[in-house]
Amino acid sequence: MRLRGVPLEREPYFFLSYARRDDRKDAFVGRFYEDLVAELDRLGADCGGQMPFRDVERIGLGADWERTLGRAVGNCRAMVALCSPAYVSSLYCGKEWAAFQARLVRYREHTDIDVPALIPVLWTPTRGALPPEITRYQYYEPAMGEEYVERGLMSLLRASPTGGAYRTVLELVARRVHYAADLFRLPRAEGLDLRTVPSPFQGIEPAEPAERTTGHVRVFIAAGVTGRLPRGRQCREYYGPSPLDWTPYHPPVHPTVAHRAQRVIIEEGCTTSLEVVDQSLGSKLDEAMRDNQTSVLLVDAWAAREGPYRNPLSDYDGQNHPVTGVLVPCHDTDGESGDEKLWTDLQQVFRRNWMRRNDPYDPLFQVRVGKDQFEERLARMVVVAQNRLMENAVPRRLPAGPPAPPLPGLTVPAPPPPRTGDQAEPPGPLPPQKDQDDDH
Repeated sequence: MRLRGVPLEREPYFFLSYARRDDRKDAFVGRFYEDLVAELDRLGADCGGQMPFRDVERIGLGADWERTLGRAVGNCRAMVALCSPAYVSSLYCGKEWAAFQARLVRYREHTDIDVPALIPVLWTPTRGALPPEITRYQYYEPAMGEEYVERGLMSLLRASPTGGAYRTVLELVARRVHYAADLFRLPRAEGLDLRTVPSPFQGIEPAEPAERTTGHVRVFIAAGVTGRLPRGRQCREYYGPSPLDWTPYHPPVHPTVAHRAQRVIIEEGCTTSLEVVDQSLGSKLDEAMRDNQTSVLLVDAWAAREGPYRNPLSDYDGQNHPVTGVLVPCHDTDGESGDEKLWTDLQQVFRRNWMRRNDPYDPLFQVRVGKDQFEERLARMVVVAQNRLMENAVPRRLPAGPPAPPLPGLTVPAPPPPRTGDQAEPPGPLPPQKDQDDDH
């Protein structure tokens, strides 16, 4: 138990251990860290007095990062590990795990108490089993839900950061951290040198990431062109000879918004195609739904107010397309797009959907999306649309064919061939750098 009167300086409330490779831009790890700190604050934890440790926040330019990491792992009260295939293959994630685990072993040897201060979180799922060094610690309980086991916490966060599935797991992790950090005080490992700590994951064949269902996303562009600027628009530099050349952000440089969208969609594990909005938009969206495909409309607010886009977009607004997202980019420094009349006119085009604009619980209609928000909002839109599609997808049947041959090695005899007229049944050198060589 915690000793009264013992100074608590340099004891991070928790240490967040994760693989950088899982989230290069730190969008989801950063959000989880902030949400966890906020939830701990709500539970009454003293995170302000003993700041949690996350390397991007606590390792300054020019600092000895190995020494800083060693000091944090050797003195923190709890460790939250975002487990994934990348985590298992990361040398320094393994070192952090081993160093903290050694502190738990020392505490147990002196007190005969197992402190639940090493808290694994299933960040991304794997196709195979996690190493026994991880699974010996409880990383799942029924209250976390099957979605967590099947998709991992990062996917739940990406799909809906305010949704019940993500918040349930977040709250349970926060309670575990709060319990361990407030009730126990582990022995410190002063002067810990992570370079001398072997990773328990070395030599283990890392589990592969679970296969993601590859879907197809049809992207439809509604944007102006230089040869015919939208009514009221003066700035030509945002447009090109084709709607696919539209660059809505300032300064208007390539890649185009269509290219940026395709890159985001491909990173989400989907294939994609580009089309320009025309009068057949409604039938194309229906076709995509029948083919188990999702769709995204990238809309230029200026061009949407008039033909040839206004009518098909307005028709879309009056129909039900549950797996189609709409994203309207806008840049704050584009003086022309600051005119509120522009957005009032756009509201008239999307009368029905306007009520759910930028709804955190329903992210499929996003307006005035800034340059820095584009990738994150589009990625979330794609994930939510794909999840909805999988819930309502129409199963496909293979065409009937000849009977499958018997499997080799089975002792059960194959059925006799069908008699004439019978119908066949269908077939069923240098030290590794933490953020470079190791990709931690």
